[in-house]
Amino acid sequence: MKKSCIQQVPGLLLLCLGLLILMLSSCSLSSGDKTGLPSLPLISIDFDGEVVNSGVLPVVFRGHGNVSYTDGVDGQALDLSHTALFRKPIIVSNDQVTRITDYPGTTLLLWTRLSPYDFNNYVIVGQKNEIEDFEPFGWTIETGNYGSWSWHMTDGVNEAHYNPLPSRQPINDGKWHMVGFSVNFQKKEVRLYYDGVTVAIYSLAQEDFSIFNSRLFIGADPYSADPVIDCYNGVIDNLTVWSRVLSDSQVKAIFEQYKAPGFKQRMTVPDTISVMSWNTWGGGVRSGKFVGVHRIAEIIRESGADIISMQDGFGTEVTVAEILGFYLYKRSGGLSVISRYPLGETYDIYRRRASGAVTVELPNENPILFCPVYLNFSPNNGPYIMSGVADPDTLMARELESRGAEMRYIVWELQTLVDRNDDVPLILAGDFNSGSHLDWTEENKDLHYGVALEYPATYALTRAGFIDSYRQLYPDVRAWPGHTWSPIFKEVLHDRESFIFYNGSRLEPLHSRVINTHELGFPSDHGALITSFKLKKSDLK
Repeated sequence: MKKSCIQQVPGLLLLCLGLLILMLSSCSLSSGDKTGLPSLPLISIDFDGEVVNSGVLPVVFRGHGNVSYTDGVDGQALDLSHTALFRKPIIVSNDQVTRITDYPGTTLLLWTRLSPYDFNNYVIVGQKNEIEDFEPFGWTIETGNYGSWSWHMTDGVNEAHYNPLPSRQPINDGKWHMVGFSVNFQKKEVRLYYDGVTVAIYSLAQEDFSIFNSRLFIGADPYSADPVIDCYNGVIDNLTVWSRVLSDSQVKAIFEQYKAPGFKQRMTVPDTISVMSWNTWGGGVRSGKFVGVHRIAEIIRESGADIISMQDGFGTEVTVAEILGFYLYKRSGGLSVISRYPLGETYDIYRRRASGAVTVELPNENPILFCPVYLNFSPNNGPYIMSGVADPDTLMARELESRGAEMRYIVWELQTLVDRNDDVPLILAGDFNSGSHLDWTEENKDLHYGVALEYPATYALTRAGFIDSYRQLYPDVRAWPGHTWSPIFKEVLHDRESFIFYNGSRLEPLHSRVINTHELGFPSDHGALITSFKLKKSDLK
C-alpha cells in the first residue's frame, strides 16, 4: 500500500536511532535533491487504522484511543465528520530535548476534506500557548470563508492571516485537498501551500517562534472550552512535519503522488510583461467593503497587468489576489506583490513596510526580480510648495532625511541582486510619496510653483542605473505629466508619485499609462500606473 514515502520503522529501532537522525537530517538533506520527494520527516501520521508516528521524532499521543477511520486519500484517514462515531481531537506532544526551533525552519502538510454545507469555523490543526496580559499566541489552520481554508499566526502582538476564497481554494467540494505551510525562522517568512502550489508568501513581524515546540492539536482549537462541540467536521489524512522548509518542487512532488496538478500554469515565456504600481487607499474599501475591493480587482484585470506592486492594501490583498487567481507576496500590511506567475525566492530588502524583493518565476526558468516599494508619506511637502514661497534647500533637506534616505538604503541593498550578466531583469515599482527629479527641472519650474528640485529618491535610482519607464517613453513633462496623485482630491499638489523603474537590457518599455477613472467611481485616491515591457530572449539560454 502506497500510504507514504516514509517506510515504517520498528518502534525499538526508532527510539534508538531517532535522536541521531534528528541531528543529521537537516544538514544532510539541505544539500540533497530539492526537486524530488523529501524524506525523514519528524512526524508522519497516516491514520491507516491506527495513530502512530512513522517519522523520526519520538512523540506521545493523547486521545488516540477510540478513533474513527474512513477512506483516505490513500488507505484510511482520521474521521471527525458528522458520520463518525468518535469525534475528539488528538494531541501530539514532543517530550524530547530536541526542539523544532533548533532547526532553521519547519514545514507542515496535511490532506483534508470538509463536510459540505457546514460553514462554521473549526480549527483543523494548531499550536497555542498563553502569554500573560495577552491573547493566546500560536498558529492554526482552520476552515475559512464558506468552505475554504485559512491560516493564522500571532505572537500576542503581531498577527498574520491568510483567508483565501472558496471559489479558488475549496476544501468542502467533496475532494481531498492538501494544505499547509512552512516557516523559515531565520528569514521570518511563511510560505502557504494549497494542492502542491505555493499560493502565498508572508514576511512576518514576530520574533518568537517557540510555539512550534508546544503540543500539536489535531481536530480542535487548543483553547476550546468544549473540544467535542468545536471538533472539526471533516476528515484528515497524511499529516507530516519536517525539520526544514521544503522546496516548492518538493511540496509539488508530495501532492502529485496522489493527485494531478490542479492549478494551470502557462508553459511558454511571454513576449511582453505588464507591471502595475497602485496605492489602493485601503484596498478600495471607501467605495464599499465588498464593492471597492472587487472594483480594485476589476480594474487590475481589465488593465492586463501581470505583476502588481500594491500599496496600502491592509488586508484586502488576499481577496484581490484570489479574485484574479494570482499569487501573493505579502511583505507587510501596506506592501504586497500580486502576480499572474508563481513567486519564488524572496529577499529582505531594507524594512518590511518600505520594500522587499521576490523572484517572479516565468516559464522555462526565466525569472524576473521584482522589488515593491512604499516610501514614507511624511513629511507632506505639498502645502508648503503650493504656498509659493517654498525654499528648495529646505525641501531638499526634508526629502533627504526621509524618502531620500530610505531609497539610498534600498538601492544599496539591491546592488547585490543586480545581475552582472544582464540576464535577470530587475523591476522596482511603488509609491514614492514624492516627485521626480526628471519632472521638477529648471525648465518646468512654472509647472511646480516656481520650484526646481532634484528629488533624491528618483535621483538615487537613476544614478544606480535604473530607468524610469514612464519618462523613458514620454520625456515631454508638459505633454505627459503622468500624475498619479490625486484623481479625486483637487486641492492638493498634483504630481507623479508612483513609479516603475527597470534595470537590464532584456526589458524594453512599450507603452505606459495612468488609470484614474471608473464609470462607477474610482476606488482609490491614487491613480494606477501601468507599463508594458517587451521581454527579450536571454542570450544565456
